[in-house]
Amino acid sequence: MTETTFAETLQRLERRINWERRDRSKGWRVDLEPVAALLAALDEPQLEYRLIHVAGSKGKGSVSSLVTHALRLGGERVGTYGSPHVESITERVRIDGECIGESELGTAIEAVLAAVEAAETAGGVAGEASWFDIMTAAALVAFRNMGVTYAVLEVGLGGRLDSTNVIPPPEVAVVTTIALEHTEILGSTLGAIAGEKGGIVKPGSHFVSGCEPGSEAGVTLAGIAQERDVTAHAVAWSADDQTFEEMNVRVARAVLAALAERGLANYTLDGAAIEAARLPGRMEYGTVGGVPVVLDGAHVPSSVELAVREARRRHPGPFWAVLAVHHEKDAAALAAPLMQHAEGIVATTVPGTGVHASAAELAEKISTGRVEIQDDPLEALRDAIRRSEGAGEGPGAGWVFVTGSLYLVGAVRSLMDG
Repeated sequence: MTETTFAETLQRLERRINWERRDRSKGWRVDLEPVAALLAALDEPQLEYRLIHVAGSKGKGSVSSLVTHALRLGGERVGTYGSPHVESITERVRIDGECIGESELGTAIEAVLAAVEAAETAGGVAGEASWFDIMTAAALVAFRNMGVTYAVLEVGLGGRLDSTNVIPPPEVAVVTTIALEHTEILGSTLGAIAGEKGGIVKPGSHFVSGCEPGSEAGVTLAGIAQERDVTAHAVAWSADDQTFEEMNVRVARAVLAALAERGLANYTLDGAAIEAARLPGRMEYGTVGGVPVVLDGAHVPSSVELAVREARRRHPGPFWAVLAVHHEKDAAALAAPLMQHAEGIVATTVPGTGVHASAAELAEKISTGRVEIQDDPLEALRDAIRRSEGAGEGPGAGWVFVTGSLYLVGAVRSLMDG
């Protein structure tokens, strides 16, 4: 009998319905029964370590990484689960901040797929598990297999009905920020979206929010905390924060303070940990052929606006943007901050995902300003670079900003120099 390769395991996984790459407004199952039954069949791996659960419209991946590195600095063995990946599926499951090995991840996925197939044969609900249910379960199994002491879990979409919310009350539940996103699924107001993301808050946990107190989202989250009798509710927000990193570090430090309040160790977040925690595609600076390029997967208008402001502090010269947008997003609103500051936009798409607007559709939705159309994301970046070359020298030189989707970032990141 030949050993199953990682590629073969992924082929089996890809036969499962993947709502990350489908229209979630049509036929998406929105309950936790399949993943709960699946974890029961796997002997509840989520009970084997302490848990931190992170939701939010922006920053949840970076906050998860910051907390991971602080815990690791404190001597813990930490598993981190996040999505989507930029270049490799192994990015979704990390051990002590490093991508899990293909062998270890493959072993976990195979164990989960075996449980799914057994349930299918028996007619059990676990047989209905989706791609994301299976990946979530595989991460939790891998964490048990590898002896982690903490698992930091990033919500995929929303919170209340996300596959990750099958866990027991975590040590700390976190909601980083709230913005209008996935409105057909999560609701059309900030309060409604906060209600969905605040669904991860459970009695007995500490709760950390990065939302402005008194705002619509902040009021909703405060109400959830009171209603569910959480042990403590900390608001980690400041009007003085000027960058994503400042915001994320503030939230991460509040999480560490919450752990200390629960009688656990006093974990610290120093400069080395902050540097180590940086993730690909989140305010990532580099060059392509000597032209400065900034990659950020911002996918809500307020995040795009802040990302542009932050990038322009380093690159004050003229820039072209490369933009791809998920069909659930408000393309015109995402493009508005770019149109305000950029020389123009190269509208593109991400082939193979099945969920991004075509370049032509995106250009039509933007409708105003200078917009070029290029279906191939690599060619879109090359086009933007050509348009930016020679526009000034030194600090005022032309540059390129790639945004709108982490899938887009993954599609073009290979062009970055060194």
